[in-house]
Amino acid sequence: MKAFLLIALLATQAVQAQSTQDLLHGAEAALASSLPELVSIRHDLHRNPELSGQEVRTAGIVAEHLEALSFSVRRGIGGHGVVGVLEGGSPGPTIAFRADMDAVRSSAPDPVSYASQVPGVRHICGHDIHTVVGLAVANAAAAVKDEMAGAVMLIFQPAEETASGANAMLADGLFGDRMPDAILALHTAPYPVGTVATTAGGMMASRTNLVVEVSGPGRRETATRVAAAVDGLGTVTQALQSAAKDDVLVQRRGGPTTIRAQIMTADAATLESLPERLNRALAGIEASDVSIRPQFDLAAIAGVTNDSALVARSRAALSALAPDIIVAPITQVIPAFSEDFGSFQRHVPGMMFFLGVSNPENGIRGMPHAPDYVADDGAIAVGARTILTSLLAEMHHRQGGY
Repeated sequence: MKAFLLIALLATQAVQAQSTQDLLHGAEAALASSLPELVSIRHDLHRNPELSGQEVRTAGIVAEHLEALSFSVRRGIGGHGVVGVLEGGSPGPTIAFRADMDAVRSSAPDPVSYASQVPGVRHICGHDIHTVVGLAVANAAAAVKDEMAGAVMLIFQPAEETASGANAMLADGLFGDRMPDAILALHTAPYPVGTVATTAGGMMASRTNLVVEVSGPGRRETATRVAAAVDGLGTVTQALQSAAKDDVLVQRRGGPTTIRAQIMTADAATLESLPERLNRALAGIEASDVSIRPQFDLAAIAGVTNDSALVARSRAALSALAPDIIVAPITQVIPAFSEDFGSFQRHVPGMMFFLGVSNPENGIRGMPHAPDYVADDGAIAVGARTILTSLLAEMHHRQGGY
């Protein structure tokens, strides 16, 4: 009997794996046929960038696109956020994808034929790519919705650049009537087109705010020693250098007796140790006529910390079902790079990919926030296929399949 049950289980998993592959075949066919339209939308968004909190036009384009595909759409979540849900043909888990929509200030020339028409504002962080990847996923999911056992939730977030949009959407009831089972995201990066990268655990640093008030007759001399103790928490000094996940970057300002610092690390255990480490250092410089009062706001901006099991399943799915996409490991982080996607991960198991947008042969170097930032249109299909494969495989996994 045990042997029979094992054979039956293996057969069921094989059918479900095949089902994921069949769904992907239909979804990718829809994606391929809609690519010219998607590239056109991306160029339009790039020509008309909107700063954080001002994403009115972009949100309207997104909402209308989703409504045309029969998504249930909610507008105005946390500002100009848009949420679309597409129900499959049968019940099952809900898997979400988040894309951010806002642009940034930049007065540098825009070196593309579809250059920004808004003076001083550009998409130099790739959020136009992120948004269109979300629309591509919408097109593909709509093509196979009757065969899906579950739901797709697409979250288009405002105000990522000010690290306020995710929390604003959550506070505005984003998950009030439906909590997704998992959430995915991606961010453009200077890998070549055709490559994505991810890692289990810390991927982008959290940002902790620290204020230390020093008062009393001897406060000025003591404050100098306190500032040195705060600096001593750091293990790296260059904001844009590659570092280990547990390295710490301290950016201190203020004074002479109110010391302020922002502290960045991608490692959760290191983050939790910061107050104790500082208190130990301060204990050695206490003076009878001086009061030292440190106040931590730990992870005021949440770090991107990927769910290990979700990463493993996505890697396996991409290897089996999209082997032409290179999935690179991430062994180091850049401490100054942060992202408020981590706010969603506090509520839902989630993971992020870096999406390669560089094309060296065409002189395209996709380093976010660089003045010469350009993202190759070819990344749209790669990003959409990466998310679709991970999303549909996760949907089946949570029903006991691949």
